[in-house]
Amino acid sequence: MRTATRCALAVAALAVLVSVTACGPVLMGSAATFGTQRVSMATLSDQAGSLDKIYQANPSLQSEVQYTRAELPRLVLMWLVRFRVVDSIAQRNGVRVTSADAQAGLVQAAAQLQQQTASAVTPDVFAVLNALPPQLTGEYGRYTATIEKLAVAFTGAKSASALTTLQQQEFAIRLNAEAAAAAKRIGIKINPQYGRLNASQLTIDAPASPLSKAEALGAAGPAGPAG
Repeated sequence: MRTATRCALAVAALAVLVSVTACGPVLMGSAATFGTQRVSMATLSDQAGSLDKIYQANPSLQSEVQYTRAELPRLVLMWLVRFRVVDSIAQRNGVRVTSADAQAGLVQAAAQLQQQTASAVTPDVFAVLNALPPQLTGEYGRYTATIEKLAVAFTGAKSASALTTLQQQEFAIRLNAEAAAAAKRIGIKINPQYGRLNASQLTIDAPASPLSKAEALGAAGPAGPAG
């Protein structure tokens, strides 16, 4: 399968994931909760810290990305949410991803990135360009492999590379429904300190600044008396 097609399939799949609930209380000390499971703020801090060290050690890569150091915890948490939702969909549908599949997915992702950058992809490059801490590299490979296996399972295609345009559309629709159901099962809640879950793309929007909140309140306030 061409890496560009592989990447497009994964991106298209993510773009239609909807109906994730992100409201409700979050346990004290938690960055997020997935039902009865929690991601502690300490764990997230450690993972973001690992990525931050790589980020600071590679100033030449900083101009290649559109995020800042302050955004690292939010971006890492975003990956944890994506991994959890896609894994839940796979389990529900009997899709099994082996360690070999995950490793192959990681190799393919690195090859696709190398094609885009036209340069060697070291572990540091892979981490910074994906906003992915080194501890989660294996999960990223599993995630990409899972997307492909779900595409085959949901469309009946012989392989992900054989999907027609129509089958890719069918896959997106099916994954949309599966994601909505998975979200209800999981019960994802994000600590507002890290932002708000964007249900349509499984990203986490940055929390509003105090200034923007004040501006919003001012814009929504009653109009002054006519002159």
